[in-house]
Amino acid sequence: MNQSAETSYANLEAEILRLSRQDQSGGLSPWFADTLHQQIETGIYSPPAVLEQDMGALIGRLVDYRENSGLSKVAIGMSGGVDSALTAALFKEAGWQVFGYTMPILQDPSETERGVQACRQMSIEHAQIDLTAQYQSMVAALEAVDPTLRDATSKAARVRNGNIRARLRMITLYNQAHSLGGLVASTDNFSELSAGFWTINGDVGDLAPIQSLLKSWEVPWMARVIGIPDSIWKAKPTDGLGIDDGDEAQIGATYLQWDITVQALMGLFSQGQGGVDRNTISALSAENDPAAHPILKTVETRLRATRFKRSGPQMLPHPREPRFELLSQVDRARLTRVG
Repeated sequence: MNQSAETSYANLEAEILRLSRQDQSGGLSPWFADTLHQQIETGIYSPPAVLEQDMGALIGRLVDYRENSGLSKVAIGMSGGVDSALTAALFKEAGWQVFGYTMPILQDPSETERGVQACRQMSIEHAQIDLTAQYQSMVAALEAVDPTLRDATSKAARVRNGNIRARLRMITLYNQAHSLGGLVASTDNFSELSAGFWTINGDVGDLAPIQSLLKSWEVPWMARVIGIPDSIWKAKPTDGLGIDDGDEAQIGATYLQWDITVQALMGLFSQGQGGVDRNTISALSAENDPAAHPILKTVETRLRATRFKRSGPQMLPHPREPRFELLSQVDRARLTRVG
């Protein structure tokens, strides 16, 4: 590798550490640092020129979807985080009429204000629907059959309460989308998808423009370039559900550590070296970095525990199963023949 290329990689690596906020978490241990360097060299962590093309492609596909589906309005829950802000910006760039909703439920006011700020900055329609009373009523009703639901010291109870919040918000978004004659945007990214860091029937909407993007690099990079306010894309990632001290505390790794590990595991399988019988630490050649071991185990455990979320509703084998493929063919044909 020539000196110019080495300098370019070093600059990109420094930018990734900054945008992912990893530099605020003490940097990376040796295995993560070496693996990130390799992933930069192989293009897994792409340079800005490639991400510029990716963003243009995403906007183009949103344009195509709008023109082919006959839909032009989208409802988005504006959490105050970078994912919802970037999703809204991409839809707007693609010519959609975007309706942003802040839906506080016992929320930190600064998070809600960031959602309002994002709508104002992008000049998109905004409405606030406070769901605190509805949430409290739902918890009270469920507590009648399960008093443990209000146990604030139990993480399991906090997760269940968080799921109630997420589902109430999605009920609201689908109601608004129906009234608009539009659809609901999903704001999940690839890192959250792989971590199972979302609520079934609570986060996933109809169209997901950023679900292939890494939270550690591609999401904040695009958000910055497309003009999302610094106060939003630089903010500490949090789902606003009151479960833990931010997203990364819940996941058990920083987003950069998570993404590096998942990409490394995917690389093993792409080379035919993966398998359930392999020890993750040795398979990833991380034996000499003890600091990485608990994080790698955390990633492995969480991937296994959340697989059911990514597989969707389980459909049993059925004598009439060919109907599903035929229906899919009809759907694909109709998508390009609207009207």
